[in-house]
Amino acid sequence: MSAPAKRREPSIHEAPAPQRPARPRQSTRARQATGGFVARPSAPRKGLNPRWLIAMSLLGLTAFALSLLPSAPPLGSSLPAEDEILAYHIEPQRDLVIKIPAEIDAVEVTTWGSVKAEACDSARRYPYGFVAAFVNERGAEVARHVYDLESRVSCDPDRPLGEGEYAARLAGGGGAVTDPRSTLLITHDVLPQGGQVRLRAKPAVGADGVPIDLTILSRLEGRYERSETSRALFEQSLDAEERRQMGRRVSALGFADLPEPARKELLQGWARRLEAGGRQGLDYEMSRLLLRRFRMPYPRAEGRGASEFVVGERHAAALNFRGPLSLDIEGPPGRTVRVADGAGAAAGVELGPLGRATVRLSREDIRTVVIDGVGPDFGVRFGAPEAQAMQQVGEIVHPAMPPSAAAEGPGAGPAAAPGATAPAADAPGAAAAPAAPVRLQTPPDVRIVRYLALDPADPVIARMAPGQELLGLLIRAEIEATGGANQGDATVVARWGPGPSDRAELKVTLPRSRFEWWNDGFDASEPRLAILRPPPGVERIEITGDARTRVRLRTIEPGVNETLYRLPYRVELAEDETWRYAPFDVSTWTDVRPVNLDDLERKERFSDLREQVRIERAGEGARSDADRPERILVPEHAPVRRRLLMPAWQSAGEPSPGDAWTPLLVAKDVRVDAEGAGAGRLSVVYRAARASLGKEVAVRVDGEVALREPIVALSGALRVAAPPGVRRVEVEGLGEAGVAYTEAPPANGGAIVRRRDVFELTRGRPMTYRFRQEAGETLHLVLFVVTPGENADYRVRYRVEGAKPASREAAFFRRVTIPDGVLAGRGGDLTRATLWEAATDRRGADGVGRSVIRLGDDLAPGERVVRLSLLGPQAGDAGETAKEVWVGAVLVGQKAPGRDNGPRLWVEDDP
Repeated sequence: MSAPAKRREPSIHEAPAPQRPARPRQSTRARQATGGFVARPSAPRKGLNPRWLIAMSLLGLTAFALSLLPSAPPLGSSLPAEDEILAYHIEPQRDLVIKIPAEIDAVEVTTWGSVKAEACDSARRYPYGFVAAFVNERGAEVARHVYDLESRVSCDPDRPLGEGEYAARLAGGGGAVTDPRSTLLITHDVLPQGGQVRLRAKPAVGADGVPIDLTILSRLEGRYERSETSRALFEQSLDAEERRQMGRRVSALGFADLPEPARKELLQGWARRLEAGGRQGLDYEMSRLLLRRFRMPYPRAEGRGASEFVVGERHAAALNFRGPLSLDIEGPPGRTVRVADGAGAAAGVELGPLGRATVRLSREDIRTVVIDGVGPDFGVRFGAPEAQAMQQVGEIVHPAMPPSAAAEGPGAGPAAAPGATAPAADAPGAAAAPAAPVRLQTPPDVRIVRYLALDPADPVIARMAPGQELLGLLIRAEIEATGGANQGDATVVARWGPGPSDRAELKVTLPRSRFEWWNDGFDASEPRLAILRPPPGVERIEITGDARTRVRLRTIEPGVNETLYRLPYRVELAEDETWRYAPFDVSTWTDVRPVNLDDLERKERFSDLREQVRIERAGEGARSDADRPERILVPEHAPVRRRLLMPAWQSAGEPSPGDAWTPLLVAKDVRVDAEGAGAGRLSVVYRAARASLGKEVAVRVDGEVALREPIVALSGALRVAAPPGVRRVEVEGLGEAGVAYTEAPPANGGAIVRRRDVFELTRGRPMTYRFRQEAGETLHLVLFVVTPGENADYRVRYRVEGAKPASREAAFFRRVTIPDGVLAGRGGDLTRATLWEAATDRRGADGVGRSVIRLGDDLAPGERVVRLSLLGPQAGDAGETAKEVWVGAVLVGQKAPGRDNGPRLWVEDDP
């Protein structure tokens, strides 16, 4: 449990000794001109006033006394302290004795570690600890507790240690000071009549067993109890900012959302500084400590000049760029790396005799470049010309390439195209090139995130705040890096009561991640978000599980409906792309701390995950298309139906989808099937211009007229016999506004259209869909909304079962359903298309937008009823919204009962 918030007594301050102003020195040239003597103008002598003698004597005594005080050396360009304190040393050789009055109920010990460090390294962890012995008023030791802590140094990685931002710093300089850690020593039970607490430091030893040169500095404050009336008055005196700061110490939901016992715990006491017993220098030592509120962000960027990064067949690096650049790759000579620029295929690049290659990345858009290797893991380093290094997106510092690499000139030769090496750079005996331009490192953007390790017998305890209905668990598994396993099993059990039904269990197999790994050398699995809705009234949930399972506790941030990424990640991506692990300013989900976090940290029940910030396509890496069945839905009561023709593209050799047409605006080579229902024939549909009525339409196959018919209607269909194979097809006689399509696919790839049934939705006639949802299914109802003849705004309200669907309790699920909402969009944001049966000669004038209704597995199994209503504009809107739209609905995630040749153009993202 974190320490209670309080209003702190004023700290002890010591002002630095004033510096004597230096006497102005005469210039060398002036001294030479006067022979080293200074000429002074003569003045008449006056009698000396005795009051001046007294004043000068007092000033001299004051200056002499101040000169004896130790003065702090200048701190360069460091920022001024926000607070100064005198901190006691907790040492391993002697006790720091603190007198405990009977009036206090606890002692808060705030500790810092003073370490010997020469450079800023906020990734390094400094473990330390101390022993607290409780001695009563009769001198008897009544209790003894050991406290193990860990901290890091928050400092500015872009500036030398001792300059810039800091969390704490010694006024006299010398080394670095870690972030503070607070430990609450409860004294009212063991020392009801007062007594002493004796503190002694434990030897500080690193994870490798090597002793750490570390001095523990401490501030000691006693917590005095407030009465019930005093507590209520104090709570009323707090302003909004003070309440927010108090709430942040124990909850992500804020002070107002804390339960009443938690608020009382926060407000029950106030603190006063406690003094150590004895004399300074004999019984204890003190140091002056400068404090600021700066903390390194958590999670933080690690990609600040890392010299090497490990890649191979099982591990990959991700680098984010916003434009073209020449990327240097350095590693072991003769090894092969594979480079994928964005979503394209990877190209192999061999590192030459000097272990270098340069690839030219030519794309202009913002994308992620993925680099892995052939064979076992090996270390690589990435760099780019100084002028191009700023093309990298992210919170990255770009140090210069190491001198050895710069001397060899990795970019001396012309940049190679993807898939080739840079021969001029590695060619033996090459002529000496001019000095290579400065090249900077472009390391991957790596974030460190802490997960909690589960245990079958020792739970992680989560607290449910009032009004909090859901608890989220972000789950990962630990996978042996050397065993070759490509997946890991995770088990989570949540229990909120003693009964057999007061629990929920989840067992899941998670695939191994190519981009993430644990600090302790294990591979990490991909994440799985599991959500739990406990029964009403539950305030405490105990979470246990397999020892290889790691979790983070999360909850939905109240009132936040979108995630806003932090600059410089707040950039425009492609429609089907999203950031993964980029830091954010606002998020729909927020982390919450377990109740027993301090105990878990003392037991080292945590693992640090290194995750790479990257751009991915929506849905990538979760499940294949085969696992995402799609089903076309037809609304009830048979509203008016039309066919929507949406532009698409078919690559050469790609199987033709069952709902595709090939446009025949000009003669085109198509492939006629040799088997199946369409074997040896062509089906052609057309629309003719009004001026062509009464004339003839002709279909030519390989230049010969295969069919000729009179045009008696504006639209029609033709069936033409054609030998199997590639045939050149042309349609004549439809006029300039006419158009024709065939179901045969383009022989060498090309433009096609996809057909989709859409149904009329007006403001006076809602639309209803019915379908069944099985237990554990997560479904997406994808709506294609067409605004006929124009790009127009639309607002569609949806309700799932009257906005009150039956929800599951006491079971893990993945997706939370929002049962009532408004889908606002604009036709044309997705594409422009053609309503085939519309009474117009215009083609490609109908705007198409796309909206999604997510039906999570938190719903109880049964029949789902989704009702759509077309809304008018909101009050205050400047423009008008569409009065009529056409809607096509596709259910993603549930297999159709029969054969379904519907389109498979989209894949929705998982949480």
